[in-house]
Amino acid sequence: MLSIPEASSRPGFWMGLTLLESDVPRIVAQAVQLAEIPSPTGLEEARAQSVRELLEEALGMARIDQAGNVASVLAGAKGRPGTVVLAPLDSWYESIDHPHIQVRPDRLTGPGIAGQSIALAVLVALARTLRERPVQGLGDIWFVATVGSEMSGDLRGICHLFPWLPTVAERVICLQGPGLGRLDHWSVGTYRGELAIWAPGGHCWRDSGRPNALRLAMEFSAQMEAIHKPGFPRTLYNPAQLESGDAWNTLPSKAVLRFELRSDGEEELQRLIREAQRAAGSLCKGLSGCRAELSQKGFRHATGLYPDHPLVMGTREAQSWAGLVPRLGASSSDASVCLHYGVASVTIGLASVVGLETHMESLYLDSLPVGLRQAYAVLVQVAGRNTPHDT
Repeated sequence: MLSIPEASSRPGFWMGLTLLESDVPRIVAQAVQLAEIPSPTGLEEARAQSVRELLEEALGMARIDQAGNVASVLAGAKGRPGTVVLAPLDSWYESIDHPHIQVRPDRLTGPGIAGQSIALAVLVALARTLRERPVQGLGDIWFVATVGSEMSGDLRGICHLFPWLPTVAERVICLQGPGLGRLDHWSVGTYRGELAIWAPGGHCWRDSGRPNALRLAMEFSAQMEAIHKPGFPRTLYNPAQLESGDAWNTLPSKAVLRFELRSDGEEELQRLIREAQRAAGSLCKGLSGCRAELSQKGFRHATGLYPDHPLVMGTREAQSWAGLVPRLGASSSDASVCLHYGVASVTIGLASVVGLETHMESLYLDSLPVGLRQAYAVLVQVAGRNTPHDT
C-alpha cells in the first residue's frame, strides 16, 4: 500500500482530487435522487437500475448480476493488483412508499440519505473522477453496489460475489455514509435468532394453569439476560421484537421473539448461541401441548484485521492527512464476509450524521468534502500498490 507522499506524487492525483472536490453539488443531487427511490432490503431493483445508469454514464459499462448487485470496472495498469469499492443499495427502513429528502443549505434530512444513499453517490463520483482524471499506475478498480447489506438481507449481495471477488482483488474498501473518521477493521460477530413458541391457548380464567406462550418467551429472554457476558470482548444479548396474544382474556397460543447476540469475539458468540439453543430446547420440557423452535435469521463471524495491518495503518494515514482523527472500531457490514474469507477490508464513513435510521436522519454538508478527500486518498493508496501483497 502506498504512503500518502507516494500516492500524492503520482501524476494525476491532485487534478483528480480537485475535480472530486468541485463535484460536491452533483454528488449531493445524486444522493438525494437515490434516497428518494424506495429501497428496503429485498426490494432494491429500482435503485439498482438508477445506480447502473449512473455507473454506465461514468465508466461506459455497468451490469446487474443475478443477486441484484450493480458492478462496473475501471481498467488499470496491467500487472497491478485489483481493488474493490463497495457501497450498499438497501436502506434501513422496511417500507416507505415515497421517501422525501429535505435539502437545506447546511444539511440533507430524510430517511436513507446517510444510510446509504450518500455512499452510493460517492461510489459513482470516485469512478467518474478517476476516469476523467486518471492517476498513473493504478490497478483495476471494481465499483460495486450490493443488495442485502442490512441484517434481514443477511449480506446476500456480497456473499454472491464469492468466490469471484478474491480472483480480482485482495483489498476491499467499504463506503458507508455515517461516521466521519471511523475506521472499522473488525467484524462484530452477530447472530440473529427467532424463537417461535406454540401452546394450547384457552381462556385465562377457565384454563388457568395451561402453558402461556408469551410467558415462556419472556422466561427465555430472562434466562438469556442472566447469562454472564464479558466486557472484553464486548458481548451482548438484545431482545428486539415480541409478538403474541389475541385478546385480553385469552392465554396466548403463540409467541415469536426476535433477538440478537453480538460479540467482538467468535468464541463468546458461539458460547451464547449454544446457551440460546440449550434454553430453547428445555423451555417446553414437561409442558403438555407446548413446542418451541429456534431458527437462525442472520449470522456474521467475529473476525478482522489487527491495527498494525498495512491496510489499517494506511487508511489511518489517509484520514489524518485529510484532517480527521481516526477512530478504530468494529461494525457489521459487507466487510464482514470479506474478512471471513481472508480478503483484507476496511469500512470508512463519509459524513457527520445525526438521527441515523430515523425519518429525521440528517447529513451535514460541511463534513462531506473531508469525507471525499479521505476516500479518494485511501483508494489511490490501495489501488496503486505494486503487488497483491504489497504493504
